[in-house]
Amino acid sequence: MSITYHPSQPVRIFKEENTAFQIVMNQINHLLESIEDQNQTQKTDKIDELKQHIFRLGELHNHYNRKEKLFFPIMERYGHYAPTRTVWRMDIRIGALYQALKRQFIQQDVSVTRLRKRYKAFENEFKEMIFQEEAIILPILQSIFSEDDWSAIANESDAFGYAIIEAPEEKWMPKSDIAANDKPATQNLVLGGGGYLTTEEAELILNNLPLEITFVDKNDMFKYFNEITEASEMMLVRTPISIGRNVANCHPPKSLMKVMTLMRDLRTGKRTSESMWFKKKDQYIHITYKGLFNEEGEFLGVLEYVQDIQPFFELPSEVKMGLT
Repeated sequence: MSITYHPSQPVRIFKEENTAFQIVMNQINHLLESIEDQNQTQKTDKIDELKQHIFRLGELHNHYNRKEKLFFPIMERYGHYAPTRTVWRMDIRIGALYQALKRQFIQQDVSVTRLRKRYKAFENEFKEMIFQEEAIILPILQSIFSEDDWSAIANESDAFGYAIIEAPEEKWMPKSDIAANDKPATQNLVLGGGGYLTTEEAELILNNLPLEITFVDKNDMFKYFNEITEASEMMLVRTPISIGRNVANCHPPKSLMKVMTLMRDLRTGKRTSESMWFKKKDQYIHITYKGLFNEEGEFLGVLEYVQDIQPFFELPSEVKMGLT
């Protein structure tokens, strides 16, 4: 007997997305079957329609991102580490197959033979993952996750977006009425040599800095991030579900070696800091990683701070000259 879920319960949303993916894939298969029998004008129209459906499938990124960033951290808390790494690798492979398929349209290569071949390679693995999610992953999660776990996932899902289906209009609330977000009473924080701040004041200052801050402690545990904006608007999305997660599990397998090498170098002092930047839509995202040590030279962790430096490029020239 199947369980009926509230429309915005994460299990129901996940399954509805998979159903929507199946519908789009059926439409794509129908177009691929009929395209050969069309005249040139009709064929061009079919190709355009095919492109729209293929591009819609790109929303699988949201589906997988929620799974990897919201489901996986909780699975790890319950001791399920191996499945998360295996599934994440499969997600990356499926994403790569999709990008190859999409690239054919971007390059205006409309060879139906190549298109069909690339699409089938993608479809086979994508459908296999849908089966794994429906028959294996979700049943495991339903057996081990608590209502509070699902509530946390529901609250943080908007940050990663949804795939093909519309975002739920009504928030799902579990039967339990546990105030998970209750904050501790205000306390004083003594800051050596610089006065003191209350917990409330410190929180307000950290959340009003023009930087996204993340702290990973000396045990490689993701311990803190500030909240200068809604999660969905963050340059690098972070959500409370990941707090307490080992930093190695916060990154996809393909980047794990680079992340752990950086952590080791910052821990040992081989590197005091490391900076990088990348372009994201209309932002230039600048990231710095810095090892933190106390006065005794003991390593305490790594501070990451992220900033959009695009506004600096847009300063009036006279201002730039005045600062040089």
